[in-house]
Amino acid sequence: MKKFLLPFASVALLSGCMSTQLVPPPTDFVGSLSDEYKAEFMKFNDAPSRPFRGGMQNFQFDQERSLLTVLYRLPNPRWYWNVHKSEVEKDLFPYVCNEFDHELEQGLGVRYWYVGNGGFVTDVVTDKTCIDLSQG
Repeated sequence: MKKFLLPFASVALLSGCMSTQLVPPPTDFVGSLSDEYKAEFMKFNDAPSRPFRGGMQNFQFDQERSLLTVLYRLPNPRWYWNVHKSEVEKDLFPYVCNEFDHELEQGLGVRYWYVGNGGFVTDVVTDKTCIDLSQG
């Protein structure tokens, strides 16, 4: 009986961990994407995790807020992020403005969430962010 229960308990424990989705930090951002765009961005929620600097990358799209959160998660609680919010924003915001220019104009917001020791959430990139970057 013990030989049967041990593998079953392990599988149940592991599957429970894998299905747990992290709840993104709160935000005041509320965008206004059309239903057509929302349907496209909802596909991000089903995309498989991808390796990233020893951790994992996932996407979470909140259709009520029209907000895409790019989530980077460390695999070990003893590891820590060796990047800072200001550096990430400086490097990634122009990229987001370039890659999602039309969607941002339509009301999309994009932010990055680094989960783990030294983690942080960036400001939300909006069309206004991109306009400010192009002027400054």
